[in-house]
Amino acid sequence: MAIHQLRFSYFLLLVILFISTPSPSSSAKLVLKVSEFTIDAICIKTLKPSFCLDILKSHADHPHNRDIAGLARIIIYLAYSDARTTRDQIQSLIQHTDNPQLKERYNSCFKNYVDAIGDIKNAKKRLNEGNKNGLSDAAASAMGEFNACGENFRQPPADPSTLLKSNDNMLDLSSIILVMVEFLA
Repeated sequence: MAIHQLRFSYFLLLVILFISTPSPSSSAKLVLKVSEFTIDAICIKTLKPSFCLDILKSHADHPHNRDIAGLARIIIYLAYSDARTTRDQIQSLIQHTDNPQLKERYNSCFKNYVDAIGDIKNAKKRLNEGNKNGLSDAAASAMGEFNACGENFRQPPADPSTLLKSNDNMLDLSSIILVMVEFLA
């Protein structure tokens, strides 16, 4: 009799454990993290792998990051936010510079950033649609705008602000998005 009670208790314990373990269809969802191997594979192909590693690893555990697409959404959001901040910085530089050559270059960069922000919005839309080609085109177009802004400052006079550093970061974020397209399912 004691053996039957022990078996019944053991069976009951197993049933309770089975019932209390969440299944994939329950409200608890399985979170798939992007592996460090995948992050390394992405970053090695970007303009600045160390920048990419810092950015992706710092967002790899974000609650909205369940896969490459989730991580891409975060990077697109960062690019959008940073591009708007840089555009505002450029607008301030236009208003506060007395040098006509710099003012002309800042105006050119401002136009580049307006276009790039539109490209980044388009990238977000294309990602949400699952349109990899459209996403790639939008990221490449934004990257082209950031590159054009940087080209404005190859000749003297030099830009005394932090604009070129911000612009380099935008190039790097765009290259991350562009490479991530290859890893989307």
